[in-house]
Amino acid sequence: MRLINAMTIASFKMFVRQKEAILWTILLPLFMVFLFSFVSFDGMGSISLGVVNYSGDTTLVSFLKNIEALKITEDTEENQLARLRDGDRSLVLVIPATFTSSGSDSLTLYVNSERPQEAQAGRVIIQRAVDEMVFQQHHIPRPTLREESVNSRNLTYIDFILPGIIAMSIMNSGIFGVAFGFVVLKKRGILRRLLVTPINPRDFIISQVVSRLIILILQVVIMVGAGLLLFDLHFVGSLLDMLVIGILGGIVFLAIGFALSGSSKSEDQVAPLANIVTLPMLFLSGVFFSRSALPGIAHTITGFFPLTYLADGLRNIAIEGATLADAWVQVLGLVVWSIITVTLAIKAFRWE
Repeated sequence: MRLINAMTIASFKMFVRQKEAILWTILLPLFMVFLFSFVSFDGMGSISLGVVNYSGDTTLVSFLKNIEALKITEDTEENQLARLRDGDRSLVLVIPATFTSSGSDSLTLYVNSERPQEAQAGRVIIQRAVDEMVFQQHHIPRPTLREESVNSRNLTYIDFILPGIIAMSIMNSGIFGVAFGFVVLKKRGILRRLLVTPINPRDFIISQVVSRLIILILQVVIMVGAGLLLFDLHFVGSLLDMLVIGILGGIVFLAIGFALSGSSKSEDQVAPLANIVTLPMLFLSGVFFSRSALPGIAHTITGFFPLTYLADGLRNIAIEGATLADAWVQVLGLVVWSIITVTLAIKAFRWE
């Protein structure tokens, strides 16, 4: 253990002395978060309205769907109110079972208290739609609109993307850092020389993994801290749980890096292999945008990507307040991928 500790410290110092490694591992992800903090996908010309229709009458819903300013989603009351509290809805309209287009009844409108401007505009639009329906139905009694205010976390795009960028940085530092670093050591014959020293090769690998996992922990802590201090991140989970998920993801991508370095003889060979592995996951694992926009088969396939498990696990813990038990699907997925990738790394890694 004394030898492993000494080699771990030496490996960590080797990393710190590489200015470009610090740039790509910590400063670049922070710059990306800073860049995306100026991007807002809220209030893009439409008001998000959730509709809960307990009645069989679709007249009012049809009126509302014809209004371009409203982005309407129909779902259960429980789901709609949950989305409203999360900040994904500006308003939720509940149409009771006794409501008909030919008779009056009260409608309940839940408004997001954190979005007063959108709530006010949506309230006016809905009231006009109700008045138009009443007018076209030969002046039937006008339904009353009962309003209730709901406090919301009002999640922003930065809340979504920061855990994704953390996952991306873990993947890149694991795959590119190990793959390129060990290919260089192997090409220069440094790994071969280690075999004739008293150093146990296993201890050398362990020290490399431990030092990079320490760097991973620093990544997560720095990124979350920057999100809280600079970008008003709505962090409601446990940092310890995030570190556990991050370490599991780090093991997966470190093992992939070792496998790629073992099967490559030079930087020219490892670069395309690393890109083939990382690029599909980078764009299809929900790092920058939700996977909900993907078609059915693509959505199903990408759900099994290791980066998807990592990004979803970090995001669920950070902004949903999930525990490791709640995120058991992501934990299990990363554990399975860890077994697969470590096995591949052991079989593929070569010292020369």
